[in-house]
Amino acid sequence: MTRDTAAEAGDSDAQNNLGNLLANQLDPPELDEARRWYTAAAEAGQIDAQNNLGNLLADELDPPDLGEARRWYTAAAEAGHTDAQNNLGVLLETQLDPPEVEEARRWFTAAAEAGHTDAQNSLGFLLANQVDPPEVEEARRWYTAAAEAGNTDAQNNLGVLLAIQLDPPEVEEARRWYTAAAEAGNTDAQNNLGVLLETQLHPPEVEEARRWYTAAAEAGDTDAQVNLANLLATQWDPPELEEARRWYTAAAEADHTDAQVNLATLLATQWDPPELAEARRWVYRRRRSRQC
Repeated sequence: MTRDTAAEAGDSDAQNNLGNLLANQLDPPELDEARRWYTAAAEAGQIDAQNNLGNLLADELDPPDLGEARRWYTAAAEAGHTDAQNNLGVLLETQLDPPEVEEARRWFTAAAEAGHTDAQNSLGFLLANQVDPPEVEEARRWYTAAAEAGNTDAQNNLGVLLAIQLDPPEVEEARRWYTAAAEAGNTDAQNNLGVLLETQLHPPEVEEARRWYTAAAEAGDTDAQVNLANLLATQWDPPELEEARRWYTAAAEADHTDAQVNLATLLATQWDPPELAEARRWVYRRRRSRQC
């Protein structure tokens, strides 16, 4: 029996697998058909299908069907499906207006206590940024649990908490966690490590900052492209204006508004001779970007 015939015969695992194929392995995906098969399996109580159906409804449909996504995530979450518990928390925190922070916390906690590292990271972020007042020590505890398990987003977020949200900051410990994530290829951590090395160490380690900015910039991180250009234009001796212009331009063309204004400033005040027409073009483009 093939997967398709098993699905037609009512095998809920086959129905879920067929939904996965239609949603994730075809180009273009067949979302309506995927939804049909996920729904068949979900209604039969297949909890992976309930979670997958929630993902499709929340993240792949345009516009999303958040009410239905919540219903299916909840069905799987109440059955102990930790991915669904985390996904339900994400929906409640980030996709509802207003967010349901306490309910999101409840579901993140359920998955986090079961060892789900994405949920541990999500719970840490919620406690550090969405609760008033922030519960920084609890956030640190959950970030650390996920970071020690190798979750690079948690390693980066723990670095942010240690470097920026603690008073006083724990800069060396932040550096350690940023470095762990940066070495694993996390571009947010690469950029954040560059910022720490450039602005929070005395004396700054500008060569090392440049290395990490460059790693993230080459991967397309526009914040890192701007930070690298700023460093080359204002911190380097002598300034490397051609390289700074190249990186400002890369970010500016991606509609990074800080890059657009910084590029205009460089062209008008640091370039010899000044390129005023090009500077004006970037100022106008920034205005259009901010109006969109």
